[in-house]
Amino acid sequence: MSKQNYQIASITKTEEEAIKKAEADVKRETGKDFVMIAWEKE
Repeated sequence: MSKQNYQIASITKTEEEAIKKAEADVKRETGKDFVMIAWEKE
């Protein structure tokens, strides 16, 4: 099995807005607050 290296993702304002929208959609559907964390493969 190969190692997977991840780093905190560099995101644009548009990507940040999409993540926040997804969080709001999940809260609306579940009633729970979830936080999405952006990681990306190196």
